Amino acid sequence: MLSRLAPIALILLLAACATPQSLKPGTSIADARAALGRPTAEIQLPAGGSRLQYSGQPNVQSVWNADFDAQGRLQSVRQMMSDEAFRQISAGKASQDDVLREFGPPAYVWQFRLQNETAYMYRYYTYGRFPAAMYVYFDPAGVVKRTETGMDPWLIQDGGGDRD
Repeated sequence: MLSRLAPIALILLLAACATPQSLKPGTSIADARAALGRPTAEIQLPAGGSRLQYSGQPNVQSVWNADFDAQGRLQSVRQMMSDEAFRQISAGKASQDDVLREFGPPAYVWQFRLQNETAYMYRYYTYGRFPAAMYVYFDPAGVVKRTETGMDPWLIQDGGGDRD
């Protein structure tokens, strides 16, 4: 009996470990959904095809985009919470819709009424290992004004240490 359960347990274990980066090029969108579960967003891409987006924001510093061609075959998988990906945001050109399509919903949104701007915060690891936040600022028309990297405010301690 135990020898029959071992292969089933192995299959379940491997399915539980499926991650977007484990998908192979050419994987069908149906197989990707079956392996990864329900995406946080499914986006129609401007050039055709679609994107399954798996976001861990706000609690996990990852957003995976799995892009499929018009025939529903995997073309690429990309981790978007990286310095490299954030450098692709063009001030004066990119819109809120562009940012949401690429990076998903932010961890937090601020409204700065006196400056007449909105800021999205994405939690990530700068240089791959230091907790940080990327702030993307938008004008009233929803166009990116600038981006800034800063400390992840959710991880800043009060600095009190031990108090007797």
